[in-house]
Amino acid sequence: MKKEDKYIARIQFKLKVLQSKGQTFEDFFVSVMTKADKDFQPVKAYGNIGDQKNDGFNKKTGTYYQVFAPEDITKDKTIYDAAKKLEQDFRGLYEKWNNLCQIKNYFFVVNDKYEGVDPIITKKILELNKEFSEVDIEAFLAKDLQYKFEKLDEDDVQELIGFIPSASSTLIEYGTLGEVVDYLMKTELPKVKNDKLIVPDFDEKITFNGLSVEVKSKLLTGSYQEGALERYFNENPGTREILQEKFHALYQMAGEEILSTQDDEADCKFYYILDRACPKKTAGTVSCVEVLMAYYFSSCDIFEEPR
Repeated sequence: MKKEDKYIARIQFKLKVLQSKGQTFEDFFVSVMTKADKDFQPVKAYGNIGDQKNDGFNKKTGTYYQVFAPEDITKDKTIYDAAKKLEQDFRGLYEKWNNLCQIKNYFFVVNDKYEGVDPIITKKILELNKEFSEVDIEAFLAKDLQYKFEKLDEDDVQELIGFIPSASSTLIEYGTLGEVVDYLMKTELPKVKNDKLIVPDFDEKITFNGLSVEVKSKLLTGSYQEGALERYFNENPGTREILQEKFHALYQMAGEEILSTQDDEADCKFYYILDRACPKKTAGTVSCVEVLMAYYFSSCDIFEEPR
């Protein structure tokens, strides 16, 4: 896999983590671990007995995993709930599984969304480590799952995250553009209005927003198709204005879901919009969306105006 593809795959992975919670994150965790460890065995919840405090394990190494994926790990109540769940789940696991397959390693998997865990959770882990000295108990965070993901081969990566957008040619096919526009027109999004009519310097806006060289290349290449896009807009009156609102709404949604603490926050927002604007993941569809994003980037409907 090329360097650019690896970078995009990593961003796509982070988006899945940032947008996942509850069962969705647990399913994604299991999918990654099943590919990363051939001896990993998921444990499916069954009827009234549930999963017996075990979301998956490797019986050869005695390694067990229990997943906790709240909507917001930073809330005080959530932090205390996590510490309580950690202790209850581990004690329950020890009672139900240790005699069957000795527990040597226990990972409390937390979707911290790259924020890290609170000292309350860390202290609880240390307390349990002291009480159960024969078991290595640790937190398993988003960064740890990403490390597993980045070790996978290309086929497994693509199976987990799907089409990697770098393969697109950024050439407009009118039929495909029509499909994209129709999809966006029918997509229910929050009503937002952006009255900015400023056309900023392209490079200055890229730098101001902290976008990567990879994204800059996509936006620059997409801008070369502006003439073909203008022709489409002229042939379909009113489309330009509706899509302006759609892309501005997607950008606002990206800002709500992508944490500002991410080093690659701007790139995550770019791929969030690209993902949400594609009716299907094909090279032609992605190319059309990239051209549209370049157009609305230039008019400040997505990303911030340099100040």
